[in-house]
Amino acid sequence: MANQPTAEALWQFSLALYPKIQPLCLQWQDTFGLNVNMLLLLCYLEKRQLSLSASELEQLAATLNTFSQQFTQPLRDLRRRSNSVNLSVTQQQQLKQSLLAAELSLEQLEQQLLVTHCPALSSSVQPLIERYLSQLQADTPAIAQQMLDLRQAVMQLR
Repeated sequence: MANQPTAEALWQFSLALYPKIQPLCLQWQDTFGLNVNMLLLLCYLEKRQLSLSASELEQLAATLNTFSQQFTQPLRDLRRRSNSVNLSVTQQQQLKQSLLAAELSLEQLEQQLLVTHCPALSSSVQPLIERYLSQLQADTPAIAQQMLDLRQAVMQLR
C-alpha cells in the first residue's frame, strides 16, 4: 500500500505545518471539538491527493476520539489547570513542561493510531477537511476564509 501514510511521514509533515496553523487549530479545537491530529492527517492526505469515504472518515474520527477522550484530553485539561497549583514559579514551570512533554507523546500516539487504523486510500481529490468539519457541525461563515488560509499553508509545504 504505497499510498498509505506512515507514522513518521505524518509526524514530520505535522511538525512542518502545525506552527503555521497553530492559532487556527487551537481555535477549532476549542470551538468545535476538532482533533488537531485528525486535521493534520486530512491536510496530509489532501496534499497527496488521497481520500477516504465519508463513512471511513467518520469511523477513523470515532476511533481517535475514543483514545483522545480517555488520555489526551484529560492530560491537556490537567496541563491547562497546572497554573492554579500552589507551587513556586520554578515548580510550576517544571510541572507544565512535564505535562506538555507527556501531552506531545500522546499526540504522537494519536497519529500512530490514525495511521494504524487508516483504511485503504483512494487516489482522488475530496474535500476531506470540510467533510470532517461538517461532522463536527462546524459550518460558520468564518470557516471559508480560514479554510483558504489553511490550504495555502499546506500548499506552501514541500
